[in-house]
Amino acid sequence: MRLFIATNFPAVVLRDLNDRVAKLKPRLPSASWVREETQHLTLAFLGEQPEANVDAVTPALTAALRAIPAFEARLRGCGFFPNPRHARVGWVGLQPDENFITMANTVREVVEQHGVKLDGGEFKAHLTLMRIRDPWPPASIELFTKTLRDYESAPFPVDSVTLFSSQLSPKGAIHTVRQQYPLG
Repeated sequence: MRLFIATNFPAVVLRDLNDRVAKLKPRLPSASWVREETQHLTLAFLGEQPEANVDAVTPALTAALRAIPAFEARLRGCGFFPNPRHARVGWVGLQPDENFITMANTVREVVEQHGVKLDGGEFKAHLTLMRIRDPWPPASIELFTKTLRDYESAPFPVDSVTLFSSQLSPKGAIHTVRQQYPLG
């Protein structure tokens, strides 16, 4: 099964962000926008894994994540990957960045210790809003940035991490909760 480990955001926080983005979309070139119900912060993408790996990693993840205190966070600011000149992904950032990095590093270390090979990419705390296939003109990049650079959500608690299975379908991925791991 195709697996990833992520943290979710409260619906009210996502709704506020997506209401703002909905007003912006008609003024921007085409992009593949992430549906609100699938927006999350991926801490580790595990790819195809046998069911036995879920059972094997659960005790270690539970213990490691309980050692990380729950915290308060905000969605804040925006940007592009790899950069605005070559934009492929538009995102909103997360604060406090160091707390999300600690969670991601912990999750990645545990799953790697259990034989899961990860992509090795550097973790950046962000919520993906859209993927850009055809390059946007600089004016569109600036409009997106100008609209969201000062964005800041209401504070929300981060108190758990979730293991999801992901099934691809023509209408987009279907994410199913497999296991929840509370923070300490």
